[in-house]
Amino acid sequence: MAKVLITGGAGFIASNVADKMIELGHSVVIVDDLSSGFEYNINPKAKFYKMDIRDPKLKEVFAKEKPDYVCHHAAQMDVRKSVEDPMFDADVNIKAVCM
Repeated sequence: MAKVLITGGAGFIASNVADKMIELGHSVVIVDDLSSGFEYNINPKAKFYKMDIRDPKLKEVFAKEKPDYVCHHAAQMDVRKSVEDPMFDADVNIKAVCM
């Protein structure tokens, strides 16, 4: 089975993806800053890192966990905020996963 790192894994959709991955026998690592997700959504069988995906220490998580796959669900999703501050939106939604 594979090791899957899920960003935003405390959110509704990603937490359900994590649950299914665990049900299928995969190892799951979740990275979420809990800014819009909830810790109670996180499957207790998943390994959890509370951090912003823009944190430079995320590289350490990747080095330690060595995931086979990344399922990216962490995002700034408020349309009004993205129109008001498109650079912040791009920083969270695009640049963070390209570091």
